[in-house]
Amino acid sequence: MLLARAQPLLGTVVSLQVHIDEGQVSLAERAMADVFATMAHIGQVMSAHRACSDLGRLSRAAQDEVLTLDLDTVRVLRVARHWAALSCGAFNPCRAAQSLSRAKLRPGIAVEAMGSLRDITLLSETEVRTAKPVQLDLGGIAKGYAVDRAVEVLIAHGVQDALVNAGGDLRTIGPRHWTIDVRHAQRSLMDGRKQPNLRVHQTALATSVSGPLNPEFVASRAHQKLPWQSVTVQADTCMTADVLTKWAMQASLLCPELKRVLRQHHGRMWRSR
Repeated sequence: MLLARAQPLLGTVVSLQVHIDEGQVSLAERAMADVFATMAHIGQVMSAHRACSDLGRLSRAAQDEVLTLDLDTVRVLRVARHWAALSCGAFNPCRAAQSLSRAKLRPGIAVEAMGSLRDITLLSETEVRTAKPVQLDLGGIAKGYAVDRAVEVLIAHGVQDALVNAGGDLRTIGPRHWTIDVRHAQRSLMDGRKQPNLRVHQTALATSVSGPLNPEFVASRAHQKLPWQSVTVQADTCMTADVLTKWAMQASLLCPELKRVLRQHHGRMWRSR
């Protein structure tokens, strides 16, 4: 039987669908409640709208201050540093935060903070040192991380066949093939053919869209100069797919490094102009 639940979280609607035997309803309900609690926690500690969140505190930190952050925040910071370096700055949560703060769209972040990811030293699983206060918006990676954490929680509860969907960032586990409809900004798909209904199995998908209504998806170029209007990436984890959409949004049609990383993570991408 199929059991489905949804809640407004992470600035979108998070939906869970699990296939279970009839005698597993109580187990599935507990698992989904734990998933929603986990994702709500991630949304709170990594919120750019709350001054008391980890991101708000990083933007107000003193020089060389040691901060104790949430374990999830430090994990995402570590991965963000990796992808920022690998993509040569195409993925840049600092630049995204600065743009959104100036537009008064991230009230929890101090506008005067001008540090970068290099100004954050990771001391342990929960402690960091800031050489300067840093503006960060982790919207380009945290939702994918939350979806992956949701999958971990479901598996820990014994759920083996499920789909987690956070506003289009999704991941599936188990033997079932799920039919997904991916909507792009236009119909001109440049990187391979995509059927209207994509069947996915034990994989993750994420979609990003450019434009003035979605400034967080643009790291370094004006909207009108971006080569792509929307990108969908399929990869082995949702966090990887989420990050790669931001990189792919700014990359050329034949970017060899991006294509190498896609192969490494069992990925595919579809981009529309």
